[in-house]
Amino acid sequence: MRRSLHFVPGGQEKMIAKALTLPADGLILDLEDAVPPPLKPATRPIVRRWLETLDFGGRERCVRMNPIFTEHAVADLEETIAARPDGYVVPKPRAAEDVRRIAAHLERLEEKHGLPFGSTKLILIATETPQGLLKIGEIAAASKRIAAISWGIEDLSAAMGLPRVRDDAGRYLDIPRYARVMCAVAASAAGVEAIDTVYTDIPDLEGLRRECRDGMAMGFTGKISIHPGQIDVINQEFTPSKADALDALALIAAFEEHAKKGAGAFAWKGQMMDQPHLTRAKKIAERALRAGVI
Repeated sequence: MRRSLHFVPGGQEKMIAKALTLPADGLILDLEDAVPPPLKPATRPIVRRWLETLDFGGRERCVRMNPIFTEHAVADLEETIAARPDGYVVPKPRAAEDVRRIAAHLERLEEKHGLPFGSTKLILIATETPQGLLKIGEIAAASKRIAAISWGIEDLSAAMGLPRVRDDAGRYLDIPRYARVMCAVAASAAGVEAIDTVYTDIPDLEGLRRECRDGMAMGFTGKISIHPGQIDVINQEFTPSKADALDALALIAAFEEHAKKGAGAFAWKGQMMDQPHLTRAKKIAERALRAGVI
């Protein structure tokens, strides 16, 4: 599951030790923003060592590489791929071609290191450039390696010179709201997961909870965290409750019974149910099963 993906600065031994005790579903070992350019060459082998020697306890193991249009990107891949990360988090894709370039490098490196073809997945942060936001539909469908897409506003706001991204009540203003909506839509259209972006007000756990609930309502399946204290809230909100899971199972059973009678739509608990409701119920039940709720 990708309810919670937690950033860990590359090279910070204390932070990776702490991260391995956290209930995050996945860890993102960061070689981009968390590592100053002069330190990137020395940090790559540290991240590789982490991947090779540490027990991640079943957590997804991802590396955030540098943007493909920088001098650091290919070196990030070449240094860390032999340690078999589950995937790479791709920042700042500007077009589908950026993703295809990364996929081509991974194909070459998987063959070189004897890894199964296509086994290295990609999670794209697809709205960090204005170009990427405009082409997010193409980007989300650029490669079969793509497992999920997320969105980001800090780099986008810097590129566009936005003075702020939220109003006085903490709600997203128009451009970040548009980026968030398009991430959810593009992910659904491409058949991949939508992962909500970070919540930067670390002490505000109630605000984080509200944003998680909004994200769930938009179709996001998880959220990226930047502080250990955020992970429990994220996991709670992106895990179906047992009541919702049992309700979904009951609805699936009701569909099966009505299908035997030739009925594809029927009234249930005072509401008309048809195939979209069945699809939604199956998704809830699947997520609840994977989370151990049922």
